[in-house]
Amino acid sequence: MRIFKWLFLLALLTAGGYFGYKHYTKKPEPPRVIATAEASLGNVRKVLEATGIIKAQVGAIVKIGARATGTIKEMNVKVGDEVKRDQLIAVIDSRELRSQLDEAEARLARANAELSQVETVYPRRIAEAEAELRLSQAKYDYAASTLKRQDELFRKELVARDVLDAARRDNLVSQNEVLAREASLVRVRTEFEKELIKAQRARDEAQAVIDSANTKISYTRIVSPIDGVVALVTSQAGETVVAGLQVANLITVLDPSRLEMWIYVDETDVGQVKAGMAVEFRVDAYPGTTFKGSVNQIYPQPEIRDNIVYYQALVRLDPAESTKLRPEMTTQCQIVVQEKKGVLVIPNAALKWIGDKQVVFAVAEGGGVREVQPKLGLEGLNETEILEGLAPGEKVATQIVLPGLAAPTINAPKANRPGGGR
Repeated sequence: MRIFKWLFLLALLTAGGYFGYKHYTKKPEPPRVIATAEASLGNVRKVLEATGIIKAQVGAIVKIGARATGTIKEMNVKVGDEVKRDQLIAVIDSRELRSQLDEAEARLARANAELSQVETVYPRRIAEAEAELRLSQAKYDYAASTLKRQDELFRKELVARDVLDAARRDNLVSQNEVLAREASLVRVRTEFEKELIKAQRARDEAQAVIDSANTKISYTRIVSPIDGVVALVTSQAGETVVAGLQVANLITVLDPSRLEMWIYVDETDVGQVKAGMAVEFRVDAYPGTTFKGSVNQIYPQPEIRDNIVYYQALVRLDPAESTKLRPEMTTQCQIVVQEKKGVLVIPNAALKWIGDKQVVFAVAEGGGVREVQPKLGLEGLNETEILEGLAPGEKVATQIVLPGLAAPTINAPKANRPGGGR
């Protein structure tokens, strides 16, 4: 019995050793490739993904108000109507203003008549005063010469003193008459200047009242200052508007071709964004359409959202594409930071992390798999540039099951903050 027991134990040990040897000396299971792609020449772009919003440019939205008080007589547009620059869109009753204009025109007519009278009468009076002065001057000259002659005759005792005294009186009277005529001429000229200025001022004031009345009447005819589309109408015919310190907004006109986009760029990415970079974006209203633009400038003032600092990048839009967009639309944007064309690329799905290194599994024609650690270049959203380690046409595994793993490994994406991109 003891012999059988030892034989049984020996058989168990032999069987255990055999199976243990088989287990530890069997060949490892090869990797199992599920999907492959081919390294090929193509384009790769590094982009930053961010969120944006469509905005109207300064001056693209015009709120048209009324600077005149009165009843709206005509409202010629409704929301959605296209309007042209200087097109009449509303009319306010102007009867009271036109009555004021008629009064001002009558006042101007009276002022012009008075001015015409001044310009006619006073030159005639001045001419008469000048003629009288010339006559008085001639009389004075004659009296002076007579006095001189009589004085000489008196010295020779050829005339009596009474004759000399009479000559002196005539000379003095003539001299005083000249002085009086000169004063009269100065007075008439002064009156003419004063009356002319007064009449001209009255005419100018009347004309100013007319100009003001015409200006106020022009306010009753409301026209569009730009080409665009009526976006808002707040009043209708029959309502009364009152002009005050703040002009009442009646109609809002939008120029749909003058739109821009504000992109909110994360503070970690803003250093990569430069003016002139191409931008592609989509909106939910047109899911299959990609719109294009370019960065015009980056505003220095930050904006904080959800405790994250963003900077606004201003993007000018093509006027032809802007007509499809609307202000305040949300956009999903890609800013093209760098782009290379005609370089060797592979899908990002082919890049695998093994420990702390990034590798690619190259698949041979016979199905063999080898691990390659290539030198990487520009990394885009979907493809990565290969500088060394692979050749065009080589197949790489995009999905692969490695020994000891239950599921295919995938390329672990780098952590990005909201608004950032690759």
